[in-house]
Amino acid sequence: MKIIHCADIHLDAKMESSLPQQKAQERHYELLLQFERMIDYAKAKEVRAVIIAGDLFDSTRVQTGTIRKVLDAIAAAKEIDFLYLQGNHDEGRRLLEDFALPENLKLFQETWTSFTYENVRITGAVLCRENCQDIYDSLQTNPDKINLVVLHGQVSGQAGEDLICLPRLKNRNIRYLALGHLHSYRQAPLDDAGVYCYAGCLEGRGFDECGDKGFVLLETDEKGLTSQFVPFAKRKLHDIGVDISGLDRIHIIADRMKEAAAQVPSKDLVHFTLQGEVSPEADVDPAFLQKAMEPLFYFVRIKDESRLYIDEGMYRYDRSLKGTFIRMVLDSDKSDQEKAQMIQCGLAALKGEKQKL
Repeated sequence: MKIIHCADIHLDAKMESSLPQQKAQERHYELLLQFERMIDYAKAKEVRAVIIAGDLFDSTRVQTGTIRKVLDAIAAAKEIDFLYLQGNHDEGRRLLEDFALPENLKLFQETWTSFTYENVRITGAVLCRENCQDIYDSLQTNPDKINLVVLHGQVSGQAGEDLICLPRLKNRNIRYLALGHLHSYRQAPLDDAGVYCYAGCLEGRGFDECGDKGFVLLETDEKGLTSQFVPFAKRKLHDIGVDISGLDRIHIIADRMKEAAAQVPSKDLVHFTLQGEVSPEADVDPAFLQKAMEPLFYFVRIKDESRLYIDEGMYRYDRSLKGTFIRMVLDSDKSDQEKAQMIQCGLAALKGEKQKL
């Protein structure tokens, strides 16, 4: 039997803080379409149940149309049960109160709720302020079944509303602890017999969610259970540092950036961070580089963290206006960062240019 473990889909999440409005709207729809595509994958693989370990929706401000599309997609997959556990963001059960739910959508409650399929028992509970301390005491597993337990929160040595106390789940006959909350795939031992696993999210939404995103495919037989992470994102996000030390021409810097991102598909999103030390003469223009990189990828963001390097000996006896100005700034009591900013502004002024921001 096959089971999918997914989590943290965050439908209707606002993406305007990371993307311009048009791209944010496109990603909004792509997120929903990826959920539907995962269901198509589940049908093709003859998956029996899909565990949604929290945060299917991003908040209570979810569009009615989004909820209806989700419920319609679930209803159309009649051969698959969808086991949905509310997360700390979505308050999903309250969102669904005004809708007729498909028979194959099953909701976990704030007490342990179990569903049995062949030799597998799936048990989960929604953590809340009232139950988070003593919920572990009432957990019952079946020694004759492969036990999966579903929770949403941060693994910890303590119990809390958003904390999962791992020590209290050890040696409880749990083969697989299906978790939601962290947005990157992570699997580690729970005890000698079982593991805990964060499936991560289906799609990265910001540059703090780089790398492969997807879900976990579980397969059970008479011998036990195996799990496999399935990369599934339509677009990946990449955070790429580019050392531009010693480079002084803008096209050479652009070539260095292209080289650093040579293996990144054009459909992906890229955040470049310019690093290293550059001379006052270096032509570092993030706005120009932004325009140069934009045609190459779905979305590009550039952050200039390069540092100004001044060879004091070069300017110590330079009697030009530029040399005099640089010596004056270097001899001031300003911080290194302030000196760099003053020199960059001053050199731009001497060239008759506006300071590049």
